[in-house]
Amino acid sequence: MEYEKFKEEIRKELQERLGAGTEITFHNLERNNGVKEEGLEVREKGRAAAPVLHLDELYKAYCGSGSMEEAANCGLRMLERKPTVDAGAVPKTWAAARGRVRAELVHYGWNREGLEGIPHRKFLNLAVIYRMQLALSGSLRAGIRINNGLIQAWGATEEDLYRAAMGNMEKEGYRIQPLAELLGRMAGIQPGEMPELPEEMRQQYVLTNGACHYGAAGMLWGELMEGFAEQAGGNFYILPSSVHDLILLPDSFAICTDSLREMVKEVNESTVAREEWLSQDVYYYDSGEKRVRIAP
Repeated sequence: MEYEKFKEEIRKELQERLGAGTEITFHNLERNNGVKEEGLEVREKGRAAAPVLHLDELYKAYCGSGSMEEAANCGLRMLERKPTVDAGAVPKTWAAARGRVRAELVHYGWNREGLEGIPHRKFLNLAVIYRMQLALSGSLRAGIRINNGLIQAWGATEEDLYRAAMGNMEKEGYRIQPLAELLGRMAGIQPGEMPELPEEMRQQYVLTNGACHYGAAGMLWGELMEGFAEQAGGNFYILPSSVHDLILLPDSFAICTDSLREMVKEVNESTVAREEWLSQDVYYYDSGEKRVRIAP
């Protein structure tokens, strides 16, 4: 079945299974960096937020099995994994919202159009935007991007958001760890059993947050960056591996900046989804000035 016909058929199938208490409609997703994607919005009565199922994933399930039933089962499994948000989950006042504001970093030029509807500020050639961490039951986490309508309802400003986000950095569990240590943990290798790595890899560190989600915003936390500068013995390069994490490389490990830019570009184009790109540039932390700038 062709994709265009599949879209309508899977919508009907899921609507029939979920019943009259749920409305399923087509929804165009505007993702980071101008990436557009089609989805199905599943709006349940009494819920403040409606999860969106990615149609490309459902179509892959259909093509792999040849079964509309299996594609629908895949959609239902996706819904089970998505946290539900009750109408009262979004704070009504700024006093209640302040502690839940988090910062994200995205590329300014690649997202210029989308930034028009949300509070933001420029940071070099990037933009600081904000999300609201929602209160859910158990260990589930969810968040929504804060738009101009929300801050108007709260009577807050972008400056209020920025101050709150910076004050909440510690809650996100930001950390800087050796790349080798992270790779070893991901591979299930016990400490002390990691094979010898090239000197280049031993000099690299990863900055992210506890959830490894939009962790590149740790670049904004001056205290964290200053602490690593002391550990690294001075200045260091910052390689944007994605919106979720950064690679830090001490300046003492002398590498041509142009080579680092090529490395970032190659990783972006070969291993990172387009909507998760942060930048094609390399950044540099000056420990004397205690600030980040674009590497010359």
